[in-house]
Amino acid sequence: MAGAEGAAGRQSELEPVVSLVDVLEEDEELENEACAVLGGSDSEKCSYSQGSVKRQALYACSTCTPEGEEPAGICLACSYECHGSHKLFELYTKRNFRCDCGNSKFKNLECKLFPDKAKVNSGNKYNDNFFGLYCICKRPYPDPEDEIPDEMIQCVVCEDWFHGRHLGAIPPESGDFQEMVCQACMKHCSFLWAYAAQLAVTKLSTEDDGLVRNIGGIGDQEVIKSENGDQDSTLKEDVPEQGKDVQEVKAENSEPCASSSSKSDLQNTMI
Repeated sequence: MAGAEGAAGRQSELEPVVSLVDVLEEDEELENEACAVLGGSDSEKCSYSQGSVKRQALYACSTCTPEGEEPAGICLACSYECHGSHKLFELYTKRNFRCDCGNSKFKNLECKLFPDKAKVNSGNKYNDNFFGLYCICKRPYPDPEDEIPDEMIQCVVCEDWFHGRHLGAIPPESGDFQEMVCQACMKHCSFLWAYAAQLAVTKLSTEDDGLVRNIGGIGDQEVIKSENGDQDSTLKEDVPEQGKDVQEVKAENSEPCASSSSKSDLQNTMI
Protein backbone atom coordinates (compact mmCIF):
# COMPACT_ATOMS: atom_id res chain seq x y z
CA MET A 1 0.00 0.00 0.00
CA ALA A 2 2.78 2.36 0.97
CA GLY A 3 4.65 1.46 -2.23
CA ALA A 4 1.61 2.25 -4.35
CA GLU A 5 1.17 5.63 -2.66
CA GLY A 6 4.85 6.42 -3.24
CA ALA A 7 4.57 5.55 -6.94
CA ALA A 8 1.47 7.70 -7.28
CA GLY A 9 3.26 10.57 -5.58
CA ARG A 10 6.24 10.30 -7.92
CA GLN A 11 3.91 10.22 -10.95
CA SER A 12 2.09 13.35 -9.79
CA GLU A 13 5.44 15.10 -9.42
CA LEU A 14 6.28 14.30 -13.05
CA GLU A 15 2.97 15.55 -14.47
CA PRO A 16 3.17 19.14 -15.80
CA VAL A 17 1.15 21.73 -13.94
CA VAL A 18 -1.09 23.85 -16.16
CA SER A 19 -2.51 27.06 -14.74
CA LEU A 20 -5.71 28.80 -15.79
CA VAL A 21 -3.59 31.58 -17.29
CA ASP A 22 -1.83 29.01 -19.51
CA VAL A 23 -5.18 27.67 -20.71
CA LEU A 24 -6.50 31.16 -21.48
CA GLU A 25 -3.30 32.09 -23.33
CA GLU A 26 -3.51 28.92 -25.41
CA ASP A 27 -7.16 29.62 -26.26
CA GLU A 28 -6.27 33.17 -27.30
CA GLU A 29 -3.46 31.88 -29.51
CA LEU A 30 -5.82 29.41 -31.20
CA GLU A 31 -8.38 32.18 -31.78
CA ASN A 32 -5.71 34.38 -33.33
CA GLU A 33 -4.62 31.56 -35.63
CA ALA A 34 -8.23 30.91 -36.67
CA CYS A 35 -8.72 34.61 -37.35
CA ALA A 36 -5.58 34.68 -39.51
CA VAL A 37 -6.77 31.67 -41.53
CA LEU A 38 -10.48 32.54 -41.77
CA GLY A 39 -10.34 36.34 -41.57
CA GLY A 40 -13.32 36.45 -39.23
CA SER A 41 -15.55 34.78 -41.85
CA ASP A 42 -19.08 33.66 -40.93
CA SER A 43 -19.53 29.91 -41.36
CA GLU A 44 -23.35 30.15 -41.63
CA LYS A 45 -24.19 33.28 -43.67
CA CYS A 46 -23.10 34.01 -47.23
CA SER A 47 -20.93 37.11 -47.29
CA TYR A 48 -22.44 38.44 -50.55
CA SER A 49 -24.72 40.92 -48.76
CA GLN A 50 -21.63 42.62 -47.28
CA GLY A 51 -20.36 43.61 -50.73
CA SER A 52 -16.62 43.42 -51.38
CA VAL A 53 -15.43 42.19 -48.01
CA LYS A 54 -12.21 43.79 -46.75
CA ARG A 55 -10.72 40.37 -45.98
CA GLN A 56 -12.30 36.94 -45.88
CA ALA A 57 -11.50 33.25 -46.35
CA LEU A 58 -12.17 32.12 -49.92
CA TYR A 59 -12.40 28.83 -51.78
CA ALA A 60 -12.55 27.83 -55.44
CA CYS A 61 -14.66 24.88 -56.56
CA SER A 62 -13.02 22.77 -59.28
CA THR A 63 -16.22 20.70 -59.51
CA CYS A 64 -18.32 23.69 -60.59
CA THR A 65 -15.65 25.83 -62.26
CA PRO A 66 -12.89 23.52 -63.56
CA GLU A 67 -9.85 24.75 -65.46
CA GLY A 68 -10.98 26.16 -68.78
CA GLU A 69 -14.03 27.81 -67.23
CA GLU A 70 -14.15 31.31 -65.79
CA PRO A 71 -12.50 31.55 -62.34
CA ALA A 72 -14.80 32.05 -59.36
CA GLY A 73 -14.49 32.29 -55.60
CA ILE A 74 -16.89 31.32 -52.83
CA CYS A 75 -17.13 32.33 -49.18
CA LEU A 76 -16.68 30.06 -46.17
CA ALA A 77 -20.42 29.52 -45.57
CA CYS A 78 -21.08 28.58 -49.21
CA SER A 79 -18.15 26.16 -49.16
CA TYR A 80 -20.02 24.26 -46.42
CA GLU A 81 -23.62 24.63 -47.52
CA CYS A 82 -23.47 24.68 -51.33
CA HIS A 83 -20.23 22.83 -52.13
CA GLY A 84 -19.84 20.43 -49.22
CA SER A 85 -19.27 17.34 -51.40
CA HIS A 86 -17.27 19.13 -54.11
CA LYS A 87 -13.52 19.37 -54.70
CA LEU A 88 -12.38 22.72 -53.33
CA PHE A 89 -9.15 24.71 -53.44
CA GLU A 90 -8.45 26.61 -50.24
CA LEU A 91 -7.37 30.16 -51.13
CA TYR A 92 -6.91 31.34 -47.54
CA THR A 93 -7.82 35.01 -47.07
CA LYS A 94 -8.04 37.58 -49.86
CA ARG A 95 -8.95 41.25 -49.95
CA ASN A 96 -11.87 43.10 -51.52
CA PHE A 97 -13.77 40.09 -52.84
CA ARG A 98 -17.49 39.37 -53.20
CA CYS A 99 -18.81 35.81 -53.12
CA ASP A 100 -19.51 34.37 -56.60
CA CYS A 101 -21.45 31.29 -55.49
CA GLY A 102 -24.43 30.66 -57.76
CA ASN A 103 -23.83 33.53 -60.19
CA SER A 104 -23.49 33.15 -63.98
CA LYS A 105 -20.11 31.42 -63.61
CA PHE A 106 -21.88 28.43 -62.06
CA LYS A 107 -23.83 26.71 -64.83
CA ASN A 108 -25.88 24.24 -62.80
CA LEU A 109 -25.80 25.54 -59.23
CA GLU A 110 -27.91 28.03 -57.31
CA CYS A 111 -26.65 29.41 -54.03
CA LYS A 112 -28.69 28.03 -51.15
CA LEU A 113 -27.81 30.87 -48.79
CA PHE A 114 -28.15 33.95 -51.03
CA PRO A 115 -29.58 33.03 -54.45
CA ASP A 116 -30.38 36.62 -55.52
CA LYS A 117 -26.91 37.56 -56.81
CA ALA A 118 -25.77 39.68 -59.75
CA LYS A 119 -24.54 37.73 -62.78
CA VAL A 120 -20.92 38.72 -62.16
CA ASN A 121 -18.89 40.62 -59.58
CA SER A 122 -16.92 43.03 -61.74
CA GLY A 123 -14.80 44.24 -58.82
CA ASN A 124 -13.32 40.81 -58.07
CA LYS A 125 -9.72 40.01 -59.03
CA TYR A 126 -8.64 36.51 -60.00
CA ASN A 127 -5.38 34.68 -60.63
CA ASP A 128 -4.13 31.11 -61.10
CA ASN A 129 -4.80 30.34 -57.42
CA PHE A 130 -8.48 29.92 -58.34
CA PHE A 131 -7.50 26.84 -60.38
CA GLY A 132 -5.22 25.45 -57.67
CA LEU A 133 -1.96 26.72 -59.20
CA TYR A 134 0.58 28.80 -57.30
CA CYS A 135 3.99 30.46 -57.54
CA ILE A 136 5.90 31.33 -60.74
CA CYS A 137 6.16 27.59 -61.40
CA LYS A 138 2.35 27.34 -61.68
CA ARG A 139 2.13 24.09 -59.73
CA PRO A 140 -0.46 22.81 -57.24
CA TYR A 141 0.18 22.73 -53.51
CA PRO A 142 0.82 20.23 -52.17
CA ASP A 143 2.49 19.01 -55.36
CA PRO A 144 2.60 15.20 -55.66
CA GLU A 145 5.48 15.45 -58.16
CA ASP A 146 7.62 17.75 -56.01
CA GLU A 147 9.89 15.82 -53.64
CA ILE A 148 11.64 18.91 -52.25
CA PRO A 149 10.32 19.99 -48.82
CA ASP A 150 9.46 23.67 -49.04
CA GLU A 151 7.05 26.14 -47.49
CA MET A 152 4.83 28.59 -49.32
CA ILE A 153 4.99 32.34 -48.57
CA GLN A 154 2.26 34.77 -49.63
CA CYS A 155 2.97 38.10 -51.31
CA VAL A 156 1.19 40.85 -49.37
CA VAL A 157 0.36 42.75 -52.58
CA CYS A 158 -0.86 40.26 -55.22
CA GLU A 159 -1.63 37.58 -52.58
CA ASP A 160 -0.19 34.78 -54.71
CA TRP A 161 1.80 32.06 -52.92
CA PHE A 162 5.46 31.24 -53.65
CA HIS A 163 7.82 28.39 -52.86
CA GLY A 164 10.66 29.63 -50.69
CA ARG A 165 13.21 28.45 -53.25
CA HIS A 166 11.48 30.36 -56.07
CA LEU A 167 11.46 33.77 -54.39
CA GLY A 168 14.78 35.03 -55.69
CA ALA A 169 15.67 35.96 -52.10
CA ILE A 170 16.60 33.94 -49.03
CA PRO A 171 13.78 33.78 -46.45
CA PRO A 172 15.20 33.75 -42.91
CA GLU A 173 15.06 30.28 -41.40
CA SER A 174 13.44 31.65 -38.26
CA GLY A 175 10.60 33.19 -40.28
CA ASP A 176 11.51 36.51 -38.67
CA PHE A 177 9.82 38.85 -41.14
CA GLN A 178 6.40 40.46 -41.29
CA GLU A 179 5.57 40.64 -44.98
CA MET A 180 6.95 39.62 -48.38
CA VAL A 181 6.52 41.48 -51.68
CA CYS A 182 7.20 39.43 -54.81
CA GLN A 183 9.41 40.42 -57.74
CA ALA A 184 6.60 41.34 -60.13
CA CYS A 185 4.81 43.50 -57.55
CA MET A 186 8.03 45.35 -56.72
CA LYS A 187 8.30 46.17 -60.43
CA HIS A 188 4.61 47.06 -60.82
CA CYS A 189 4.37 49.18 -57.64
CA SER A 190 7.51 51.27 -58.09
CA PHE A 191 6.92 53.36 -54.95
CA LEU A 192 7.81 50.27 -52.89
CA TRP A 193 11.47 50.85 -53.72
CA ALA A 194 11.40 53.65 -51.14
CA TYR A 195 10.91 50.87 -48.57
CA ALA A 196 13.38 48.49 -50.19
CA ALA A 197 16.14 51.09 -49.82
CA GLN A 198 15.80 50.73 -46.04
CA LEU A 199 15.68 46.92 -45.98
CA ALA A 200 18.44 44.35 -46.23
CA VAL A 201 17.46 42.16 -49.15
CA THR A 202 19.32 39.09 -50.37
CA LYS A 203 19.31 37.51 -53.78
CA LEU A 204 20.30 33.95 -54.56
CA SER A 205 22.77 32.64 -57.06
CA THR A 206 22.32 29.40 -58.97
CA GLU A 207 25.90 28.64 -57.86
CA ASP A 208 25.20 29.35 -54.20
CA ASP A 209 25.58 25.88 -52.69
CA GLY A 210 22.56 24.59 -54.62
CA LEU A 211 20.09 26.33 -52.33
CA VAL A 212 17.73 27.07 -55.21
CA ARG A 213 17.17 25.89 -58.74
CA ASN A 214 17.02 28.02 -61.86
CA ILE A 215 13.47 27.61 -63.16
CA GLY A 216 11.17 28.75 -65.92
CA GLY A 217 13.88 30.40 -68.02
CA ILE A 218 14.82 32.82 -65.26
CA GLY A 219 18.34 34.17 -65.72
CA ASP A 220 21.20 33.73 -63.29
CA GLN A 221 20.62 35.42 -59.97
CA GLU A 222 23.26 37.42 -58.13
CA VAL A 223 24.04 37.62 -54.44
CA ILE A 224 23.81 41.09 -52.92
CA LYS A 225 26.53 41.50 -50.31
CA SER A 226 26.92 43.88 -47.42
CA GLU A 227 29.67 46.49 -47.14
CA ASN A 228 32.03 44.07 -45.38
CA GLY A 229 31.69 41.59 -48.24
CA ASP A 230 29.59 39.05 -46.38
CA GLN A 231 26.25 37.88 -47.71
CA ASP A 232 23.63 39.89 -45.85
CA SER A 233 20.38 38.11 -45.01
CA THR A 234 19.31 40.37 -42.15
CA LEU A 235 15.75 41.61 -42.61
CA LYS A 236 14.45 44.62 -40.70
CA GLU A 237 10.90 44.90 -39.47
CA ASP A 238 10.65 48.71 -39.47
CA VAL A 239 9.81 50.75 -42.58
CA PRO A 240 10.67 54.33 -43.56
CA GLU A 241 8.26 57.15 -42.88
CA GLN A 242 7.94 58.27 -46.49
CA GLY A 243 5.39 56.71 -48.83
CA LYS A 244 2.41 54.54 -48.07
CA ASP A 245 2.14 51.68 -45.65
CA VAL A 246 2.58 48.40 -47.51
CA GLN A 247 -0.62 47.16 -45.94
CA GLU A 248 -2.52 49.94 -47.76
CA VAL A 249 -1.64 48.67 -51.21
CA LYS A 250 -4.96 47.87 -52.88
CA ALA A 251 -5.65 44.73 -54.81
CA GLU A 252 -6.37 46.74 -57.95
CA ASN A 253 -2.75 47.93 -57.91
CA SER A 254 -1.50 44.37 -58.19
CA GLU A 255 -1.20 41.78 -60.91
CA PRO A 256 -0.43 38.06 -61.01
CA CYS A 257 3.28 37.43 -60.72
CA ALA A 258 5.00 36.81 -64.04
CA SER A 259 6.31 33.36 -64.88
CA SER A 260 9.72 34.73 -65.84
CA SER A 261 11.80 37.85 -65.19
CA SER A 262 15.05 39.36 -66.39
CA LYS A 263 18.04 39.49 -64.08
CA SER A 264 17.43 43.15 -63.27
CA ASP A 265 13.89 42.35 -62.15
CA LEU A 266 14.83 39.61 -59.68
CA GLN A 267 14.31 41.58 -56.51
CA ASN A 268 12.17 40.54 -53.56
CA THR A 269 11.51 42.60 -50.45
CA MET A 270 10.76 41.12 -47.05
CA ILE A 271 9.69 43.40 -44.24
